[in-house]
Amino acid sequence: MDLHAAERQLQAAQRGGDVDSLDALLHPRVVAAGPDGSIFSKDDDLESYRSGALRITNLVEESLDVQEDGETGVTRTVAVVDAVQGGAVVSARLLYTRLWVREDGNWRVLAATFAPVR
Repeated sequence: MDLHAAERQLQAAQRGGDVDSLDALLHPRVVAAGPDGSIFSKDDDLESYRSGALRITNLVEESLDVQEDGETGVTRTVAVVDAVQGGAVVSARLLYTRLWVREDGNWRVLAATFAPVR
């Protein structure tokens, strides 16, 4: 699978709350930073989906930039996201930047940030 397809697979897993797919696409040591500067791990992310604390109800990609360089790559995605987070309905236009690494032929997210954009 190329990196473009891996990013799209990740978005589909987020939209569907597919914890198994997210588990496969996130590196065990992934570190992510949210818009408020909070840092979270793979376990944190998976638990938020598993528990229902985060439920993405809509995620529409507006743009996607993919750069591959051998066993690493970066994706930058702008998406409009509607979600229920901690019981509150939220909507935002977000920029996701993800660092991917290829292991055993599979792309996995090693680091990620997301922040609102206008």
